[in-house]
Amino acid sequence: MSFQSLDDRIKSKMRSDDRILVLEQIPGEQTRNALGLVDNRLFKGGNALHAVRDPGSYLWSLKYEAGGLPPVFKQNFTSFTKLLDFVTKYYAKRGIRIKEIIDKHD
Repeated sequence: MSFQSLDDRIKSKMRSDDRILVLEQIPGEQTRNALGLVDNRLFKGGNALHAVRDPGSYLWSLKYEAGGLPPVFKQNFTSFTKLLDFVTKYYAKRGIRIKEIIDKHD
């Protein structure tokens, strides 16, 4: 059995510069942010978090389909893997996890 790093698996399977991070509430936990609230539309289908790569700089950033980003998300990442790691840790502290990544290329 051979193992690939997460970055290698992501690169081999995903080709899009726009990927949707599908979120879900962690069972048994309440969702929260620094103010005590999280936009529940993020895991109920009313809003979506996108990871987008700039074609000129090749840097990754985040955007919501609706609404403004939390200030902590207003940064760039050198790889999709680094962005994914940051978002995973950020939302884990808030009772949310990434359920699926949709590659908009397909």
